[in-house]
Amino acid sequence: MESQAVFSVIEVVLNRPLFQCFDYKLEGSYADDIVGARVEVNIAGSREIGIIYKVKQDSSLPFAKLKSARLLDNKDIFAPDVHKMLSFASKYYLYPLGQCYVSALPKLLRDGKEAAYGEIPALAATKEGLEADVKNIKAKVQAQILTLLKEGPVRRKELRERGFSAQAENALIKKGFAVKVNLALSLKATQSTAAPSVLKEEPPVLNPEQSVAVETICAAKGYQAFLLNGVTGSGKTEVYLQVIAAVLRKGQSALVLVPEIALTPQTFERFYNRFNVPVSSMHSALSDRERLDAFLDMQRGGPAILIGTRSALFTPIPNLGLIVIDEEHDGSFKQTDGFRYHARSLALVRAKAAGCKIILGSATPSLESVENALCGKFTKLDLTIRAGGASLPQFKLIDLKNEPLTPGIKTGIGLELENRIGEETARGNQVLLFLNRRGYSHHLFCPHCGKIFTCPNCDNPLTVHKNEGRLKCHVCDNVFAMPVVCPDCGSREFMENGYGTEQVEEFLRLRYPDVGIERIDRDSVNSKAELEKRLERIKEGKSKIMLGTQMLAKGHDFPDVTLVGILDIDSGLFSDDFRALESTAQLLTQVSGRAGRAQKQGEVIIQSYHPENELLNRLITPNIAYFDIALDLLLIRKNLNLPPFSYQAFLLSNSEDRVKAFAYLQELNSCLQKKAGTYEGLSLGPVISDKMEKRHNRYHFHILVSAIRRDVLNAFLNETVKIEQDNPPKNDVRFAIEVDPLFLY
Repeated sequence: MESQAVFSVIEVVLNRPLFQCFDYKLEGSYADDIVGARVEVNIAGSREIGIIYKVKQDSSLPFAKLKSARLLDNKDIFAPDVHKMLSFASKYYLYPLGQCYVSALPKLLRDGKEAAYGEIPALAATKEGLEADVKNIKAKVQAQILTLLKEGPVRRKELRERGFSAQAENALIKKGFAVKVNLALSLKATQSTAAPSVLKEEPPVLNPEQSVAVETICAAKGYQAFLLNGVTGSGKTEVYLQVIAAVLRKGQSALVLVPEIALTPQTFERFYNRFNVPVSSMHSALSDRERLDAFLDMQRGGPAILIGTRSALFTPIPNLGLIVIDEEHDGSFKQTDGFRYHARSLALVRAKAAGCKIILGSATPSLESVENALCGKFTKLDLTIRAGGASLPQFKLIDLKNEPLTPGIKTGIGLELENRIGEETARGNQVLLFLNRRGYSHHLFCPHCGKIFTCPNCDNPLTVHKNEGRLKCHVCDNVFAMPVVCPDCGSREFMENGYGTEQVEEFLRLRYPDVGIERIDRDSVNSKAELEKRLERIKEGKSKIMLGTQMLAKGHDFPDVTLVGILDIDSGLFSDDFRALESTAQLLTQVSGRAGRAQKQGEVIIQSYHPENELLNRLITPNIAYFDIALDLLLIRKNLNLPPFSYQAFLLSNSEDRVKAFAYLQELNSCLQKKAGTYEGLSLGPVISDKMEKRHNRYHFHILVSAIRRDVLNAFLNETVKIEQDNPPKNDVRFAIEVDPLFLY
C-alpha cells in the first residue's frame, strides 16, 4: 500500500494591492526555516510568485480546497532583520505586505528565476600581463587596469564603477595582457572566509575630532544611532571608513547608503582601494543580473561591504554590523511612487532589528535628524575642522537691483561676478557656478498672442533646448520640434523667457573663449563614463570654469576652486512649500562647501534681488554654522505646528479622466469627514488639485491629513484603508497614501 503524501499549510503574501495573506498547501513536512522562501502559486487562473509568510498547522479553508504551491527556494532568502523591517514598513506606510516583500527583491527573483549566480563577466591578467612592466604601457588607463589585474581577476562591473571604459579593457585583451573570465565558476553560495587583513592600505592619521567620533562609535554596543554633523570637507568619509574597518575585523559586514548622485568613480575607488574584502554595489546603472549577483554576494556571509542607493537597504546581510547613510538629508532617499518609503526611517528600524550601529552623516542634517539629536534619540558627533587645514569660504551677497543690464545679467551673471570669474581664472584658479535649472530657457512664447508652449501630457511649460533645436518636458521627458508657426495666430516670431545652464554656457564661451568650460547636468552628462571624463579634465586643470546643477553641487572635491557663484538663490526663498527654506539652506551650504577645499581661500558670491532676506543674511554671517540655522528653522516649525512637531500624510488619486479622479477622492473625503472629528488633534483638508494637476496624461488630486500624534494619524489612515478596500477605485482611477511626504503635491 502506497504511503499518503504529507502536506504543509503555508500562508503566502502576493504582489497584490490587498492587505491579506493566502493559504496554500505545500507537499512535504516543513518548519519555520522556509518562511521567507519564494513559491509559485496559482491565483485567479494566473501563475504568480509569492513569499511564504507563515507555516501553519491548518487553514480556515477546507484542506481539499487548498491549491498547491511549488517551492522555489529551500530556505529563507531574506534575513530576520529584513523581515522585521518589511513588517514594520507595511503597517507604517499602509502598503500591502506582499507588495513590500516583492519590492525588496531583485527583478529576476520577482520573476521566479533561480537564486543562483549566472555568468559574472570579469577580466584576468594573462601570463604575459602578469610579466609585463606597467611602466612600459603608454596608455595611462590601461596601465591602471593592468595594475589591478595583477592582484587577481576583477569583475567588469567593478572596472566600470571605477570609471574605466570598455574600450581600455578591450585594448588590453587585444594586446594579450588580459582575458575574459567567468567569476561565477569560482564562487560558491557558501560562507566566504575572512581575509587575513581587512585593509589593503594604511589609513591616514585622524584629527582629534575624527578620532573622538571613531572611538565613540566603535565603543557603542548593540543598536545606537549617531548623527555625524560635519562641515563640508571635514573628513566624514574617513570616519565611515575607519569605523567600517573595525566592524570588518569582527567578521561583520557594513551597508553604506548614498544618494544616486554621489555614486561617482571617486566614491567606489576609496572603498576598493582601502579594503581587502568583497565590495558589492546596488544602484540604477546595474543590469537585473548584476543586481541579483550583489544580492547573492551579501547572502554568502563573511566580512563584506555593500554600497548602494535606497533599494540596497532590503539586501539580506546575515552579519550586519553597521549601516551608514551618507548625505542623510538628501531627498533621493524617499521613494515617491509605489512603495513610498523613506530609506532613512527604515534603516533605523533595520539597525534596531539587527542590533547594529547606524551613522547618519551630513554637513546639512535634515530638521528631523536635528530634532532627534536634540531629544536624545541620536548621539550627535561634530566635525568642525576642514581637512588639510582649509578655512571656510568668505561670503559676499550682491544686490542684483544695483547691477547694470549687461549681456551677462540676462543669463544670470551680474557684472561683479563676471569680473571675479575673469580674475580667478587669470590666476590659474577654478570657478564653480551653480544653477539648478537645465535647458536654454524656461519656456517659449508667442509675443503676438501670448501662447506659451506647454506639454500636451502635463501642465508644464516646455523648456527650450537650443543646442538640440527641441522643446522638452522636464516632467514626462517628451520631446517636440521647435515650432515654425504659432498654431494660435500664425505668427512666425517667438520669444524665450528665463535662462538655464545651456544659455549660461553659451555666454561663458563667448565671454571667456580661452578658458575650458564644463557644463555638468542631466542633458550634457548621460553616463558615469562621461561624468568621469569631465571630472578628469577639471582635475587636470584643463577646464577652469564648471557650471552645473545638483550633479555638481555634492560630493566632489575640487581643491583649486576658489570662487563659487550661485546664480539664482531667490527661487528657493519664496515658495509655498514649508521645506523650501531648509532645502535652500542645505543647498547653499553644500555648494559653498566646494570653495576653498585645499590651502587656497575660497569665496562664495550669492546674487539676489532680495539681499535683505533674513535667512540669506544668517547663512553668510561669519561663524554661523548650518546647525544654528537648523535650530532657528525648527523653532519656526514648532510655532507653526509643522513636521517634525506634527505628522502628515497625503491621500492621492489620479486618472486619465479628470472628473473621475476628483469624484473618487471627494466621495472618500465625505466618508472620512464624518469620522475625522473623533480623532484628537487631527485635521483633514479638502480635495484640491496638485500644483501640476496634469502629469503624464493623468489628472492628480490630493487631500492633506495632519495630526499632532503619530498613533492618531496611523489609526486614521488604517480606517481610510478599510473604507478604500470596501469601495475600491474603479476603471483607471488610482489611489495611494503617502506617509511623511517630503514634497508638496
